[in-house]
Amino acid sequence: MIDRNTRWYYLAAATIWLVVMAALIHAGTQTDYWMQRWLEPGEVQPYPIRAVAIFAVMSTVEIAVVTLIVRPWRWRRLWLRLLIAFALLLAWSLPLAMGAMHQSPVYGTHLLWLLLLDLSLFLALWSVSSITLWQALRGRTSTAREAPSP
Repeated sequence: MIDRNTRWYYLAAATIWLVVMAALIHAGTQTDYWMQRWLEPGEVQPYPIRAVAIFAVMSTVEIAVVTLIVRPWRWRRLWLRLLIAFALLLAWSLPLAMGAMHQSPVYGTHLLWLLLLDLSLFLALWSVSSITLWQALRGRTSTAREAPSP
């Protein structure tokens, strides 16, 4: 049985997916100035259907992997799941970022989406780790106060 928080989480993931798809489709309509140098004068650039489809599939897989790893409705070891998702996504983002020079607008849009996801995971990891540490320290001080002194 899926509870209310899980439904909201999957709804947010689906909404993010729709926004990313719209951004990729829009990026396909932008002029690729690097490719324009190799076209004949007056020749119109074709819409990059293949590139948009490839990056749409890649973005879908990235969203699905992060969604399945993080599962924020379970607090137990959430910081560890966030750390795993962040490390995995950062390892995937760095090679893509290194190849970004002179790429199409679709590639750039995907890279910006990926870096935004990395930043979001880092901020979530920092927040959850801070809260977990605070709860652990607070629990430790309360048990130290209750313990009788020798």
